[in-house]
Amino acid sequence: MSTSFRTAFKSASRLLCGTALCCAALSTAHAATLTVYGAMGYDQHVAHAFTQATGIPVNLIHLSTGPLLARVQAESRNPQWDVLWLDGNQAMQTFADDKLLQCGWAPDVRYTPLGKQLIRPSHCWQPVGVTYAGVILYNPKAIAPADWPRTWDDLAKPALRGKVGMDNPAISGPTYPLVAGLLQHLGEAPGKAYFERLKANGLRVFPTNSVTLRALQYGQIDAAVVQSSAAIGFLHEMPGLRIVAPAPSTVLPSDLAIGRQVSGPLQQQARRFVQWVLSPAGQAAMQQGDANADSNYLPLLEGADALPSLKQLGTVQPLVLDPAVWGPKEPQVIDWFTAHIAR
Repeated sequence: MSTSFRTAFKSASRLLCGTALCCAALSTAHAATLTVYGAMGYDQHVAHAFTQATGIPVNLIHLSTGPLLARVQAESRNPQWDVLWLDGNQAMQTFADDKLLQCGWAPDVRYTPLGKQLIRPSHCWQPVGVTYAGVILYNPKAIAPADWPRTWDDLAKPALRGKVGMDNPAISGPTYPLVAGLLQHLGEAPGKAYFERLKANGLRVFPTNSVTLRALQYGQIDAAVVQSSAAIGFLHEMPGLRIVAPAPSTVLPSDLAIGRQVSGPLQQQARRFVQWVLSPAGQAAMQQGDANADSNYLPLLEGADALPSLKQLGTVQPLVLDPAVWGPKEPQVIDWFTAHIAR
């Protein structure tokens, strides 16, 4: 954490222990419960810290990304959530197009250049942090040094036949941006041909990060393509593995959105939640809440430092997707992947 951000955090902590805490205690009885739908590993820790800081009660519904997206879509005519928090702005674009999000408001924060790049003019959602949709985690003892994967093309080497695994974008929400990123980078036809080469080389497709990583642990595969935060966290369990972020690595932002139906005092509380998450105290809660996965993110706020664990990725060449392009394409890309790669 940088000096300026640390100073701000200490100031916020002193304020919390003084007047703000007293005010929060007095206002708790008058605060309506804020319902947050979250798919982040640290969301429970953050929600608890927010309530402690503000006195605003939070009803957190935590699901993995795929089921959460399905639930929001199923409730589209009668949303039961006030704030939505998940990885992937392609899904946010879809929900914005469906008129489910409240647009036009932005929190008062200082974003990094990457953070500014992720802000949409409509302000229908707010970027919070960044992981990478896909990095390679591999077992160097099971692969000859000459065949250690360093690039995306290396995964198609004959030496890795039947020994590469990845998540299924039809189930794992963060995996669609990985696929879309490679289609954008290579071109759609060459990108699809790349995945077909991987399949011809014995690519194994598993449901989610956790299943793919267990396959790596038990030797079913020797190289796993998973979200960067999950890969870094798994190194705590298996430090003998190695991680590489091939160029380019698709940026996967975590985003916060407020439901279009939210109004009045509840709207103010929802905005306060977003603003708090993007404060020193909120960022600290995010980094403390899930050390084995989602806390390993890149902050998007000026003066905020990532956890030291991110240094394991080395120099990353980020690729940013345009959600307005790749959001509408998600159903057809997933259908193609299911028919041609996953089966």
